[in-house]
Amino acid sequence: MTTLADVVRSHHVIVSAGSGGVGKTTVAASLGLWGALEGRRTVVLTIDPARRLAVSLGLKDLGSEPHRIPPDLLASGGLAARGELWAMMLDQKGAWDALVERHAPAEARERILANPFYQHLSQTFAGSQEYMAVEQLCELVDGGDWDLIVVDTPPTRHALDFLEAPQRLGDFLDKSVLKWFMRPLNAGWSALRVVNRTMSFLLQRLEQATGISALAEISDFFTSMSGLFDNFQARVDRAHEVLRGPETAFVVVTSAEEEVLGDAEYLGAKMAELRMPLRAVVVNRMHEEFRRGGRVEVGPEAREDVEQAVAAALGDPGTAARALAANFVDYQVLARGEQLRLDLFRRGLRRGVPLVRVPDFGRDVHDLGALAAMHRSLFGQA
Repeated sequence: MTTLADVVRSHHVIVSAGSGGVGKTTVAASLGLWGALEGRRTVVLTIDPARRLAVSLGLKDLGSEPHRIPPDLLASGGLAARGELWAMMLDQKGAWDALVERHAPAEARERILANPFYQHLSQTFAGSQEYMAVEQLCELVDGGDWDLIVVDTPPTRHALDFLEAPQRLGDFLDKSVLKWFMRPLNAGWSALRVVNRTMSFLLQRLEQATGISALAEISDFFTSMSGLFDNFQARVDRAHEVLRGPETAFVVVTSAEEEVLGDAEYLGAKMAELRMPLRAVVVNRMHEEFRRGGRVEVGPEAREDVEQAVAAALGDPGTAARALAANFVDYQVLARGEQLRLDLFRRGLRRGVPLVRVPDFGRDVHDLGALAAMHRSLFGQA
């Protein structure tokens, strides 16, 4: 039977995806730490703009360059890593600039970087962050410096943008569209507006989206970028190769809440559709049902019996016993509901996909020792 440990050990890239607020970033950091403890040179890349990764690793902040977690910081958490743990955060604007520097024709680089439309596009264009995240991932893979790369994606809706980024970029770069923008400036945008209603509508939408009224800047941008676009399709193909390749595993992180499990099912289905198969599921913040003495269930109908048992244990049948009994019964009902939903969810998983449960720790995880404590649940070991 495949375990989560098998999945992490046998892949070069682990992509952590899921809904917001389920502890996805924490799980990604914990997987990365486990890789480092196992002896691998590991980097955790986050594209989550909330910057939770730094908090999870006990750091004040993170930059766009890989930052090594100091060995003495690991040691302070009682950890002795045989490998290395690094972390970084996507710098959207910096990644665009680096892409231009690497692939644009030398004579066009400065012109592109100074173009107002490019500056707006590289910082605010919808989906731009996800495009650059995939590009950054490919750079890390192709650089050959890492034994393990863990990618922490934004919440589900943006995670789908991440998965679909290569295809969207490919569609965007469709030559039949770009040719309209790369027509010589002397053709005149006003003329295009008149002769083609579709073009006029498109230009109007671009003005509204970008706030840039000088459409000549847009034309100049696309004309300057034409040499770069020639290289982009190869990057799109490479991105698909990485995301769909056998070296990459997708791990969905979820909670047992009904709506969140629905998001996880949808995300798994989209992964299959995009030929990026789900390899493992982590169900975080589970509440465990207490069972003892052969009694299977404790529900609201048992509240009085529980209260009597608690009162006997405390030697006081007062308010504290009633409150504790009510809290216990509510917790049992919550835990049982989670387990029932999880059982249904598990039936829909592809055979062989491991599912691990991480208990609710009742507090935020924001240091390396706490991340390591999750390994008992994730990998069955401390």
